[in-house]
Amino acid sequence: MRRVTGRLAFAIVLASSPSFGASAPSPTDPPPGAAPPPNVVVVVADDVGFSDLGAYGSEIHTPNIDSVASRGVRFSNFHVSPMCSPTRAMLLTGVDSHLAGVASLHVATPLRHRGRPGYEGELRTDVMTIASRLRAAGYRTYLSGKWNLGHTPTSLPSARGFDRTFALDATGADNFEKKPYLPIYDEPPWFADGAPTDLPDDFYSSEHLVDRMVAFIKADRAGLAEPAPFFAYLAFQAVHLPVQAPREFIERYSGMYDQGWEALRRTRHRGAVEAGVFPVQAAPSNHPAQADWDALTADEQAFAAKNMAVNAAMLEAMDHHFGQLMAHLEAAGLLAHTIFLILSDNGPEASDPAASAAFSSWAAEVGYSRDLATLGERGSYAIIGPDFARAAASPLAYYKFHGGEGGIRVPLIVSGPGVRARGVSPAFAYVTDIVPTLLELTGTDNATPAGKRPISGRSLAPALRDLTARIHPPEAPVAFETAGHSGVFKGGHKLVRVSAPAGDHRWRLFDLARDPGETRDLADEQPERFADMLADYEAYASRVGVLEVPAFYSPTRQLLINEAYRRVKENAGGAAAGAACAVALAGALAWRIRRRRRADSSRSG
Repeated sequence: MRRVTGRLAFAIVLASSPSFGASAPSPTDPPPGAAPPPNVVVVVADDVGFSDLGAYGSEIHTPNIDSVASRGVRFSNFHVSPMCSPTRAMLLTGVDSHLAGVASLHVATPLRHRGRPGYEGELRTDVMTIASRLRAAGYRTYLSGKWNLGHTPTSLPSARGFDRTFALDATGADNFEKKPYLPIYDEPPWFADGAPTDLPDDFYSSEHLVDRMVAFIKADRAGLAEPAPFFAYLAFQAVHLPVQAPREFIERYSGMYDQGWEALRRTRHRGAVEAGVFPVQAAPSNHPAQADWDALTADEQAFAAKNMAVNAAMLEAMDHHFGQLMAHLEAAGLLAHTIFLILSDNGPEASDPAASAAFSSWAAEVGYSRDLATLGERGSYAIIGPDFARAAASPLAYYKFHGGEGGIRVPLIVSGPGVRARGVSPAFAYVTDIVPTLLELTGTDNATPAGKRPISGRSLAPALRDLTARIHPPEAPVAFETAGHSGVFKGGHKLVRVSAPAGDHRWRLFDLARDPGETRDLADEQPERFADMLADYEAYASRVGVLEVPAFYSPTRQLLINEAYRRVKENAGGAAAGAACAVALAGALAWRIRRRRRADSSRSG
C-alpha cells in the first residue's frame, strides 16, 4: 500500500468500541461503566477524485488523511451523486436527493424544473439531518465550510440541527477573498450562526475553516468537567474551482506533472492497484478520450502542468490544515475517542470556464489572473480541465457531472471507535448509508418521527467489523439520477446512462465486480438482466419524481442560461439584461464549439 504507513503526522490510538445497534443506550443516559459516546468528525472534500489521496494510490502528499486510513477502513466501491449538492443532501439525511428537495445542482437546474417537487433547490422540511438526530441525543453539533443546501430561514444549517455554523451557501467561492468564482452571484453568501458575515483579510479557506471548527470545539468544552460529545461537519472548498493554494505548497509540486495527463493516468492506475482499491486483473477505463499531450507546445504543456501542480498543492494544504484539527483533538485528549469519516462529494472537476471568452472578460473585471508565474496564488485562477480530471479519476471512467464511475465512485475512509477492521472493503456502498452508519456507531436511535421521510440507506457497520461483509443484498437495486445521468446498481452490476457533455445518453450494462473501469458493455449479451435493471430504474424514477432534462442539456450551458434569466428578472429591459444574455449565448457557443472540436479530435484519433 502506498504512503499509508509512511510519513504519518502521528499515530491514532483507538478507544474501546461502543455498543452497536438502534437499541443501544442514548448518549444522554449511558449505563454504569459504559464507554461514553464517541465524537464524530465528517470531512467532505470537494471534487477530489478516486485516486487523489495517498491512501488511494496518489503521488499527492496527504499524510494526515492517510494516517486515519491506516487505522480504519477504506471503501473501494463507495458511490455518491455526480453533483455536489445532491450528494450533500443525501449525506446529511440518508434520504434520496429528490425526496430531500435537492435533485440537482440548483444553479444548473432547467428553469422549467425549478420549484417542482424534488427540485426546490434546498433541503425540505420533511427530512431530518444527522445533526438534528445527534443533537436530540445530547450531542453538540458544528458545521464549518460549504453548505449549498439553501439559505432561507428553514434551510440554513442553523435551522437544520447545527448549534454553531460558519457556512458558504454556494457551489464555490474564491479561497483567499470574498469574491465569486463564476458570474452566477455578486458576492459569496457566507453565514456565521445564521447571519451574513465577512471574511478576515488573511483568509485561506482550508486554514480558516479548520480554525473555526477548533474554536467551536474549544468554546463548548471550556470549564466543563463532563462536556457533551460533538458532531463536527467540516466541508472544505478544496479542490473546487478556483484551484488555489499558498505558494509554499505549490512549489513542492514543481515539475511533478511535466510528463502530462496520460502518464499520470497510468501512474494512478498502478497506484490504485498497489493500494488495493482497484483489482489487479481489471482493465482501466479508456473513456472519455484524452487530448494528445505531445501535440501541445512547450508553453502549453508548462501551463497545463502548473494547473495540476496547484491542484495537488491545494489538496496537500487541505490535508495539512486537517492535521491541525487532529493535533488539537490529540492535545485535548479527544482523538482516540473520535470517529473520522472522510469522503469526496463527487469526482474531479473537468469544466474549463476559461475556454469561454465571456468568462475570461468577467474574470479580468473581478481581478482574476491566469499568469503562469503566480498561478494558484491569491488573485489567480487555476483549472485542471478535462484531461487532468480524467487522470485524477483514474482508473475509472469520466469525472464530475457524469454517471460513469469516475464521476460517482469516490474515496471513503472510516476510522475510530467501533471500527475494528483494517484495510479495504470492496462492499458496494452509497452515500445514503452514512447517516445510519453514524447512528449505529454512536448508539443513537434511528427511528424517524412521524411526518419525516425515513432513511433509505443501510449501515456500513458490518464492513467496519469484517472487510468481507456485504452491505446491500444482491437482489436489492440502488438507483440514482442527477441531471440526466441515471443508473442502478444491483448484485455487482451497473446499468448506466451517461449524458452530456461527454456522454451519449445511451444505456449500458457493466459487471463492476470484474470491470470497474466500465470497458465492456454487456447490454447485448445479457438482455434479461438489462431489462430487469431498466425496470428497476423506471420504478425508482417514478417513485422519487425524476424529471427528464432536455436532450441538449449541459450543466455549464444551463448555468449560463439561468444566470442570464436571473439578471433579466432583476434588471428587466436594462443594459444588464442584454449583457447577461450575451454572456450566456457566448458561453453556450464556446461550449458547443469546444465540444465539437473534442469530438472531432477523438474520432480522428
